[in-house]
Amino acid sequence: MRAKIMSSLIGGVILSAALSACGTTRATKADHKSDPAVDMSGKVQSLQRQIQERDKRIEELESQLDALKLIDEDREKQRKPLRPPTILEPIQ
Repeated sequence: MRAKIMSSLIGGVILSAALSACGTTRATKADHKSDPAVDMSGKVQSLQRQIQERDKRIEELESQLDALKLIDEDREKQRKPLRPPTILEPIQ
């Protein structure tokens, strides 16, 4: 049960990262520039910003995932058996 919950949580984090990487930018009014090099420079800068934002988001998600892993490890260490194992003695 715990493994199922953890795998669902990890799957959600990965899905969130994938979806955030697919984000779209706002539509802006296009100015027709006579120099294609200037236009490409703006596009390159925009793409670089998007990559930086995506990388930042991935770092945040990886940090959250690491924290969740530590929490899970701590809970596993603290988990105690519900009752001591029973030892059956032979009937005489």
